[in-house]
Amino acid sequence: MFRIFKKKEKLLLRVFVNKQEVCQVLEGELPCEKTPSKKLDRNSTIEFVDHEGVAHQHKLGEFEGWFHFSVRVHSNKACQADCAITQEKEYSQDAFAKGNAKGIRFQPFFISGADTKNEIFIGKGLFKRGLHFNGNVTHGAVSLSCECEHCKTSFLIQSFHAGFSNLGYFYSGSGDYTLTVSDKVPGSPAALSELDEKDLRELEALLPEAPDGSSFKYTNPFRCPHCKEPYIDFGRYPEERKAEYYGNYFPGKEILKYEPDHG
Repeated sequence: MFRIFKKKEKLLLRVFVNKQEVCQVLEGELPCEKTPSKKLDRNSTIEFVDHEGVAHQHKLGEFEGWFHFSVRVHSNKACQADCAITQEKEYSQDAFAKGNAKGIRFQPFFISGADTKNEIFIGKGLFKRGLHFNGNVTHGAVSLSCECEHCKTSFLIQSFHAGFSNLGYFYSGSGDYTLTVSDKVPGSPAALSELDEKDLRELEALLPEAPDGSSFKYTNPFRCPHCKEPYIDFGRYPEERKAEYYGNYFPGKEILKYEPDHG
């Protein structure tokens, strides 16, 4: 008889897919995981809207099929979400191992009212943002969905492990292109290595221009493809560059490769 006096739990987060609500998270449920699945066509969207109306929308690109979402909200009000994409309604745990799944990892964020503010991550690398994790290799079939803090637009990227690939990498001044160089080439910024500044400058002078005429430099930022503002700002946070041992590129863009002329 006293249920009518029970305090209503605070709604922290609502999740929408193509503007249709697929799950909610209440404050009393933390920590929790919600796992909705939905069959989607290309160019769909997912949107996370917190209790203060702050929204994080991600475009799902050319992917289509059954999207098996995982939305995890921790006790500190951090939200981590990703999805596996298959052609089957029921998700199989070995789908990635068998090559039957692709995935998207969405940029984590803090819900309004959390002790940590999202603004502290502006310009930081993908490890600081929670899109890659030290000690865990991101599966090659997983795309990352980033959210630009300047224009508030999402964009998908692919990453490659530069260490496992024995490569150094450079971004073009425009932010549109990624150039790789074997870590055997003098000056190549091999993953987690100490740079020889003289060799690096000599190598940069030899690198070709990007197709759009901009230059490849070690400290060039990785830019938002929409507004061109720095997304990973190595100029502002130079300490991030050595730690970022994943190189990134945009789907549909070819990774360029520099081959020294030994002749």
